[in-house]
Amino acid sequence: MIHDSAASKTIFIVHPGKANYPEIAAYASYFGDLGFHVMSGSKRDYAKIPKDVRKRTVVWCIMGFYPTKFDARLVIHDYRSLSVGRCASLKDRVKRHLQPTPALRIFQTAEMEKMMGFSGNGKSVILPMGVPDWIFSMNEDAIADDVPSATFCYIGEISRERGFDSFLDGFCRFRRSDETLILVGDAEKCIVERFEGAPGVTFTGRLPQRNALAVVRKSRFAVSTIPRVRPYNVQAPTKLLEYAALGKPIVCNDSRSNIDVINKFGINCLITGPTIFDRLDRERLIVSLPNDPGKLHMLRWNEIIRRADIESMF
Repeated sequence: MIHDSAASKTIFIVHPGKANYPEIAAYASYFGDLGFHVMSGSKRDYAKIPKDVRKRTVVWCIMGFYPTKFDARLVIHDYRSLSVGRCASLKDRVKRHLQPTPALRIFQTAEMEKMMGFSGNGKSVILPMGVPDWIFSMNEDAIADDVPSATFCYIGEISRERGFDSFLDGFCRFRRSDETLILVGDAEKCIVERFEGAPGVTFTGRLPQRNALAVVRKSRFAVSTIPRVRPYNVQAPTKLLEYAALGKPIVCNDSRSNIDVINKFGINCLITGPTIFDRLDRERLIVSLPNDPGKLHMLRWNEIIRRADIESMF
């Protein structure tokens, strides 16, 4: 346990700002309810805080790369994801060797911790991915008339690295004339340029989390397409958890991460081939079972964070 006689009730969550981080809202809500003052922003934002406050602050880093030591009471490194893009393994080796050792490391899965290979250097805890507690009451709310919908809905990053050129090629080749696909999230420019205007395809761009989930609710099927390569194959697909918590019928590709989550939580899902639509059995799709949110309350962020008991460590 980490002790400090001048224990602070301030947490600053540092993040690179390059992606959606639903866990930040979860952390702010959970620790805010415990009486902590929770802030978030970039490392530059943190540097603007008065020095005497920084000395009493817990800095919680959603990992990127932070090679210089933070001026803080203690520092947490939270590995929600391993590195992606070109030279991903090299990036992780750099993070392993060229960053100051924190007071605590958090990993989404035990396998991610093993892959990072810190070899017992410092204290660590496993904190799986979760879903907002409020997601389980969303189906009680009316959906606004202007919320778009489609036959199939995907939420998340839309890029070549995630295989979306092949995924969208498959939809365009194998779709039936009345089928539509809506994609919610940041989309790589070349993907938008190539597929915008294709029959049945709609890009919404990034939406606030509640708005994105409203699109999922209004669409008929939710889609989880996850690359079958590192690091995606060792990370729980948040979108799949969210779809299931909303009770949606789900279609997914045969990535290991999808299948692991399906088996672990008993999620109903129609599993297809690598790019979804090339092997989509419409007869099985029509009878796809929705999910029962009542069986998935263990996925609530507040419960997941509580079980990890992180607050006792600082």
